Amino acid sequence: MKIKHQLRALYLLEAVSGFGLAQVIWVVLLAGRGFSLAQIGLAEGFFHLVSFLCEVPSGMAADLLGRRRTLAASMAVRALACLAMIASRGIGGVCLAMGLSALSYNLISGTREAITYDSLLQAGRAGDYERVAGRMGVLYRASAVGCALCAGAALALGWRLAYLTDFAAALAGLVLALGLTEPPHGQKAPAALRDFWPRLRRHVADTGRFLRQNPAAVEKMLLDGACGCCAYFGGQLLQPRLMELGLPAGLLGPVLALLPLAGAAGSALAGRVGGRFRFRTVALLCAAGIGGSLALAGAPVLALALAAGAAATFWDGLLEVKMTARLNRDFPSDRRATLVSVQSMAYSLAMLPVSPLAGALCDRLGYSGGMASLGLGLLSLVAAGMAAHRCRKRRRQQ
Repeated sequence: MKIKHQLRALYLLEAVSGFGLAQVIWVVLLAGRGFSLAQIGLAEGFFHLVSFLCEVPSGMAADLLGRRRTLAASMAVRALACLAMIASRGIGGVCLAMGLSALSYNLISGTREAITYDSLLQAGRAGDYERVAGRMGVLYRASAVGCALCAGAALALGWRLAYLTDFAAALAGLVLALGLTEPPHGQKAPAALRDFWPRLRRHVADTGRFLRQNPAAVEKMLLDGACGCCAYFGGQLLQPRLMELGLPAGLLGPVLALLPLAGAAGSALAGRVGGRFRFRTVALLCAAGIGGSLALAGAPVLALALAAGAAATFWDGLLEVKMTARLNRDFPSDRRATLVSVQSMAYSLAMLPVSPLAGALCDRLGYSGGMASLGLGLLSLVAAGMAAHRCRKRRRQQ
């Protein structure tokens, strides 16, 4: 394997994955089509229900059947999701498109991290993972910046043409995925179906054993899921909130571009944060930063709301890279994609109650109240987690 060629292809695939002209403003597009916030929250909840159910099976498919094929399948399903949204006429069609989009996310989640880490591992460069993951995060968010800058154009084009543009990007991603090289990871594709099922049972048992024997890893996954959930949904609510505060529709794109730029800055900084700081300290600081920023984003001042939203994205970008790098050090190669998928499943598990609840709160309390509730809820969770950690520490000392 030529590691430079492999990384170049992965970087390009990451940039394509971050491209989503309609995805950047999907809440605004659905609202413009006449869907209520409760319906939008329901669609988001359906997305995460599918994601919750398919996350781990998709990771197992990547470990057992190959990461390259799984990435290609992700791009193909993403293209189908765009076509389904174009053809949708009501909330049922929207939910179908969201479900396909969730499956596409499942197939790439965990698979991308696993193929990157194992490619570096084969080349003797596993220590470079944080730096490489940071660059990938920057590229992903830079691509999102480009889409955000075109948000005004997407609104002018209309939602159908916006999703057609995303369909073309998904086809480009499919070509890139098929050009990757499969690194060795302790598994071989089964020669026959009868060989697959025994290996699948062993794989499930080994994964369950790892989770039972590593409760600290499970706690990290849950914290990462809660933080990612609040940061993402808060960012989506910020879009109509800024327009509510008086932001002209023509400036929505340039202003929203600040959010992925802030996330890219957090991802780029992640590789330089360490050494002097314990991982737990960094993780709790990021979690508190996300919660506090979202609470401030509910302020009735346009500049403050935007700055707070950007801060939440910054802390989320930093935490994402640090958390994935820390967990990848502990994950065995033959179960890496599966375990990273379990990490992503924690995110979907948090989204299941949060997305419809936040939508309902926004309908009742307005965008300001909904975002403040997200931030304060996360801060309460962090405080409860710190208190539980202190209690466990006292018990061990007694």
